[in-house]
Amino acid sequence: MKIPCLSVLQPLANDIITGHKTVENRGWTWLKDRDWAKEGPILIGIQSSTNKVMWNSISEDNQKVVCEDSQTDELEFGRVIGVVQVVNICRPKDLPAKLKNDSSVSKNRSSWCWVLKNPEWLTKSVKATGQARWFYVNIPDRLLSAKSLALAKKNQEAKAKTGQ
Repeated sequence: MKIPCLSVLQPLANDIITGHKTVENRGWTWLKDRDWAKEGPILIGIQSSTNKVMWNSISEDNQKVVCEDSQTDELEFGRVIGVVQVVNICRPKDLPAKLKNDSSVSKNRSSWCWVLKNPEWLTKSVKATGQARWFYVNIPDRLLSAKSLALAKKNQEAKAKTGQ
């Protein structure tokens, strides 16, 4: 199944999939006026080259702490690791009150806050080269949970009917 993917730096990608990070900040929006309740999931991919260089520049002790916080033995790079739903895309000032002071919200007023929910790990990560904006990845159905697969299929069927 072909699903849109968003590239995120590590360890933030793991933090999204473990549910520790519920807001992703971007300098751009993706169809901000959509009805996100009807949208399918998006994939979370991990940037590889720049991210790996940064990762290798920190001490092993700090790497261990990050891995423990991200609930993993080792961080992956250049791969798609999970799926999440976008609930809303808005400016920081328009966030629900309970998220406005969240540590993952950018202090930059011109940022777009992508509010995320229902993170899930893929049953196996998939190699993918990230891009600065959206890119699409073919994910075997068997790597998605039944819930994420059903949402993705429903979204694709709806788009096919409307010609999107």
